[in-house]
Amino acid sequence: MIQQVFQDFLSYVKKPAPFIKEDKSTVFYNQLFPLVIIGLCFSFGSVLLVSTLENLHLIKHLPDFKLFDLKEKKVLLFFMVTVFAPILEETIFRYQLKNIYLAIFAYGILASVLIYKLFTGTTFFMLTLLVAIIITLIIITYTKNKRVQYRFVKRVFPIHFYLTAICFGLVHITNYSNPLAYGISIVLLVLPQLFLGFILGYVRMRFGLSKSMMMHAAYNLIPALALLAGY
Repeated sequence: MIQQVFQDFLSYVKKPAPFIKEDKSTVFYNQLFPLVIIGLCFSFGSVLLVSTLENLHLIKHLPDFKLFDLKEKKVLLFFMVTVFAPILEETIFRYQLKNIYLAIFAYGILASVLIYKLFTGTTFFMLTLLVAIIITLIIITYTKNKRVQYRFVKRVFPIHFYLTAICFGLVHITNYSNPLAYGISIVLLVLPQLFLGFILGYVRMRFGLSKSMMMHAAYNLIPALALLAGY
């Protein structure tokens, strides 16, 4: 069962398709446990890799997870990891997978925020945001024709799918203290989230947004229980 689910997942990730019919909920529930196991196995392998590299002194010791600081607030920690994070992150990163125009505008907002952070100037922020709005309107106008719209979405969707998964993973770098001080090696700590981003994207496209939220919550449940237990 796990092998078949993994093959289905890989087949989709190799060729992400924007126009697929959502499967029934019963199919998702049959795949939920295998997908969680696949994600957790990759996460465990990533932890072993980081630990080995640290012990061999190939990389310096990487920072601890910030949520460890909330161990005393166990109820809050459990709620954040299993309820708040799945709903918020799936809404941000997966909702727009089926709305390419919203996605383009979201990239514009992201670019605006990055420019604001880099140059700390409201002018740069507003100019970038204005450009994002103009580009979005141009694309909407250009793709009013259904045939043109279909070709455009089909061409850009795979890139968008991959970027969404990568951005989702990299955002989790902020879960660690002073991440930029560790250079590129900090990416090793978010390999599980990078991989999970692809799984959640697959679930979103094949089963719907609510199911990707459920998958996200189920995946986070095991680490949340481990943190509560004091590990």
